[in-house]
Amino acid sequence: MDGKEIEGMVGLDAQPLYREVQRFRQWYFYVPILIVTVLVWYQFIQQIMLKNPLGEQPVPDWVAWTLGLVFGFGFPFFAVMARMITEVHPGVLRVRVYPFRWAKILLSDITDAEPRRYSALREYGGWGIRTSLKNGRAYNASGNQGIQLVMSDGRRVLIGTREPAQLMSALLTARGSMRGKKAKRKSAGA
Repeated sequence: MDGKEIEGMVGLDAQPLYREVQRFRQWYFYVPILIVTVLVWYQFIQQIMLKNPLGEQPVPDWVAWTLGLVFGFGFPFFAVMARMITEVHPGVLRVRVYPFRWAKILLSDITDAEPRRYSALREYGGWGIRTSLKNGRAYNASGNQGIQLVMSDGRRVLIGTREPAQLMSALLTARGSMRGKKAKRKSAGA
C-alpha cells in the first residue's frame, strides 16, 4: 500500500485523535551546534567583515559565505525547528522527526503495544530516529518513557512520549474505530 492509499483509507485529513509535539531538550544536543556556529561566525567576521583571513592558506571568500550561511544560519535554524510530532488517526500512527518525512505505521500491523521506560543512550545510542540491532527502531526526542510496539513481522518500534497513558489510550481507540469502519464496509458490501 502506498502513502496515498493509506491516507484515503484512514482519513488523515481529519483532526487526529491524539497529537503530541516534543522538542529536543538535551543540553548536549545544543552544545555542538553552538560551538560550530560560534567558530563559523568568528571565521566569517574575521575574513569577510574585517578583511583579516585566518591561517596560512585561508578559504576563498565564497567558501566563507557558504559556511556562514549553512552553519551560521542553517545549523542553528535546524536546531530551533527540530521536534518530534506524534499523531494517532483511526487505523494509523504517524511519527515525524521534523524536518524529515512522516513515518506511517498501520495499527493493523501492530501485534502488541505497551508503555515502558527506556534509556535512549544505552538502548538506541541517542535521540531522534534511531535503529539498534538488538532493540529495533526508535523515534524519540526527550525523556525516558515510550510505547513499545511489536509489529506482525516481528520488528520492534519504540515511540517516545511524555504522555504514555494518553498515547496508549489513543492507540486503542484508533484501532477500535478502525475495526468499526471495516465492519461497516463489510455489512455495506453484503
